[in-house]
Amino acid sequence: MTAAVSQPLTERRRTVAESVRDRADSLDRGETDIRVDLTTIGESCLIAAGLGGDGIGEMVAVIEDIAAESLAVGFSLWAQRMSLEYIDRAPTPLRNRYRDDLAAGRLVGVTAMAAALKHLAGLGELPLTAERTADGLAVSGPIHWASNIFPESLIVFPAHGTDGTRYVAAVRANAPGVRIAPAPELLALGATSSTSLTFDKVHVDADHIVTDDLAGFCGNIRPTFLLLQTAFCSGITRTALTESSARLTGLGAQFAEEYQTLAARYESLRDRLHRFAANSATAGPADLIRLRLDGSIVAVAATRLESTLRGGAGYASSSATNRRFREAAFLPIQSPSEGQLRWELSQYE
Repeated sequence: MTAAVSQPLTERRRTVAESVRDRADSLDRGETDIRVDLTTIGESCLIAAGLGGDGIGEMVAVIEDIAAESLAVGFSLWAQRMSLEYIDRAPTPLRNRYRDDLAAGRLVGVTAMAAALKHLAGLGELPLTAERTADGLAVSGPIHWASNIFPESLIVFPAHGTDGTRYVAAVRANAPGVRIAPAPELLALGATSSTSLTFDKVHVDADHIVTDDLAGFCGNIRPTFLLLQTAFCSGITRTALTESSARLTGLGAQFAEEYQTLAARYESLRDRLHRFAANSATAGPADLIRLRLDGSIVAVAATRLESTLRGGAGYASSSATNRRFREAAFLPIQSPSEGQLRWELSQYE
C-alpha cells in the first residue's frame, strides 16, 4: 500500500480504471462480482481519497473515472465510500474497528441509509424498529433494497426506537437474525449483489451505534451522498458522449444538434459537480438535488444517443454500448429516485 501512495493520484486512477475496464464484461456476464474491484481500488489507496479533508473533489474524480468504465463498479464504490464516511463519523471505538478495513477494501460496506433520507424528506417512516436492551439494541424489520450484500459485509442502517429515538447503527451481514433474500436478476448490475434483507431481533452492541441523532447525521452526510452519486452519473455520461462524438458523420449527422445540446448539459453538470465537491458549502440543498437529478437525466439521454448512433452493433447484449444503456436504466429509480428528487426540488420552488 505504501508503494501505491507514492504514485500520483492521477496515475493510480488511470491504472485502476484500466483494471475495471478489463473486468467490465465479466462483471456484466455474472462471472465475477465487485469484491475483486473494491480490493484493487482499496490497495491503490483510492477508496479513502480525500477522506476528512475540506472537499471531496479527489473522490469525485475517482468515481467518475471508474464509472466511465463500469457503472456497476462505480456504484458499488460509491456504496463503499459512503459506508466509510459513516464509520469515519462514528465514535472512536467503532471507527477504529472498521475504518481501515473499509478503506482498504478488505471489508465490504453496505449503505442502507436511503430510507433515512426519504424519511427525513417526509416521504415515509423508517422500516426498522429498535428496542433498547441491556447492552445495545434489538432491531427488527425490512431493508427493502441495498447493494454490496455479501455474508462478510458491514451494513450501516437507520432505525427508530420505541421511545422515539432515531439511530444509525452498524451490524455484520452474517449476524444472527439477518436474513438475506436471494438476489434477483438485474439489468446490468447483478455483480453489485443488490437485494433485500430482513432483521429479526438482530442484536446490535451498544458500541456499534453510530449516533442517536439521525437528522443531524444525515444533514452532514447528504451533500457527500448526492455529490458522489452524481459522480458516477457523470462518469458514464462522459464515455457515452465520447463514443457518440465519433459517429456524427453520414446518417449520424442528423443527431449533431442533439449531441451538442447533451454535451453542453454535461459540461454544466461536471462544472457544478466539481465546484460543489471542492466546497459543498457553496451549494444549497436545492442545488444538490438539482445536480443529482440532472446527472441521472443526462446519463440516460447520453447512453440512449450512443445506442442510437451505434445501431445494430450496439443492440448486441455483449457490446459495451448495450451495457452502458442497461446500466443507465437504473439511475432514475435508484434512491433517491427521479420521482423523489423532483418532489423534493418542488418544495424549493
